[in-house]
Amino acid sequence: MNEFFPSDCVKCALNSEEKKKKATVSTHHPNNYSAALTMRGLFWPVAPQLLNQNPLIIIARRFFPEPRKRFFKNVTVAGTSNLYEINLDHRKLKTPAGNLIQVPNYGLALAVANEWSAVKEKIRPSLMHLTGLTNTVLDNPGRTTKYDLSGKIIEYLDTDTLLFREDATDDFTQLQVKEWDPVLNWFNERFETDLKPCHGFLAAEVSTQTKERIRRYLLSYDIWAVNGLLYGTEALKSVILTLAAAERKISAIKAVELSRLETNFQTSRWGSVEWGHDLERYDAESRFSAALLFTHLNTWQGCK
Repeated sequence: MNEFFPSDCVKCALNSEEKKKKATVSTHHPNNYSAALTMRGLFWPVAPQLLNQNPLIIIARRFFPEPRKRFFKNVTVAGTSNLYEINLDHRKLKTPAGNLIQVPNYGLALAVANEWSAVKEKIRPSLMHLTGLTNTVLDNPGRTTKYDLSGKIIEYLDTDTLLFREDATDDFTQLQVKEWDPVLNWFNERFETDLKPCHGFLAAEVSTQTKERIRRYLLSYDIWAVNGLLYGTEALKSVILTLAAAERKISAIKAVELSRLETNFQTSRWGSVEWGHDLERYDAESRFSAALLFTHLNTWQGCK
């Protein structure tokens, strides 16, 4: 979509007189007068509302309904040693498909319950990442298996963030070597691979043997944890950073920082877009932290 800047307003003002001379509609002609009356009749009743509202707000209200207000007071967890449920007052929490939310360990149940307990006035599902991941596992709209999920993760290896190197400036080249190489070297040693960074626009060369080795590792997790790893990989566009964080080589915040290395380098030189860059970082941190927590909760508890 084309952006509209204040300078465009200036251009419109400067050219307005010329446009009027070239495209003036005479209301003396019967057809033009009739058309003018018709348009006036159509738009006059709604003109005040249109003039007083931002068009983007009108579109947002049409396609994005108002978030549902909080309708519950208390959030509790109930269940046995194998399955736990979340209750909103006396209502059992369900997925969008209507399935009862039953999670395999108490830690995850508490984490999901905490998301609902933290709701202030309005329920915003897009910000409740643990609940969203739980819904994905239980509803499984695509009927995906653990093997399918591991395949989606492996697809990111060819275009992994840490394997694409930019040689535009010496400073950034040195920064990539300093920050990315230690994690890449750890990954190669940990998984007995030989991944090497590429330069330019060509994808990295990842052997079938390497992909199968990573697949076997991913399949050692249960389907709940693999969903978390996929969510984290999608957030950072990096299998290497996601597995490094999952193996506790680096923290979640450090992983996000490394995935945004080029953005941070550019903003340190040219400045950041007010709100824009910060919001992107906060969103990435929120999503990746949730993905990592979801993975760990479904690993520590041994829910296989």
